[in-house]
Amino acid sequence: MNGFRLRERFVSSHWFWFFAILTVMSALDYWDHIARPGSSFAQAPWAWLGFTAASHVTLLGLAYGAARLLAKLPIPGFAADTIGVGLAIAAHLLVTGPMWDSLFWGGNLIFDNVTAPTVVASLVYIAYRLAFLLAQRLATPPKSRA
Repeated sequence: MNGFRLRERFVSSHWFWFFAILTVMSALDYWDHIARPGSSFAQAPWAWLGFTAASHVTLLGLAYGAARLLAKLPIPGFAADTIGVGLAIAAHLLVTGPMWDSLFWGGNLIFDNVTAPTVVASLVYIAYRLAFLLAQRLATPPKSRA
C-alpha cells in the first residue's frame, strides 16, 4: 500500500475524526476554564493544561486500546468500539482522572458519578458513529451501472 492510500485510509477512519473532534473539544474546554477571570483554573493554567493533556491522551489511548482488544472477540466492531469508549470514560472517572488530579491539580476535583457520564458518552459516541456512517455514504459516489 503506497503512502497516499495509507493516508487516505487513515483520514477516512472514524478513529481519526473522533480523535480530531475530541482534541478540539479538549482545547475549547481548556480555554473555557482558564478564560474565566478569578477562577482557580485561570490562577494555575499550566497545572490545568497538564491535567487536560494527560486526561485527553489517556482517554483516547484507553478507548482505542480497549476497542482493539475487544475487536478480537466475536462481537461486531461497532459494539467493540462503543464498549471501548465507555470503558475509557469509566476508567477515567474511577482511576486515571483522580490520578491526574492528584498529580496536577492537588486532588480538588470530584469524580463521584460514573454511570451517567459513561452512558451519556456511549450514547454520544453511537450518535457520532451514525453521523460518520451517513457522511461516508453521502461522500461516496454511487457505482456506475455501465
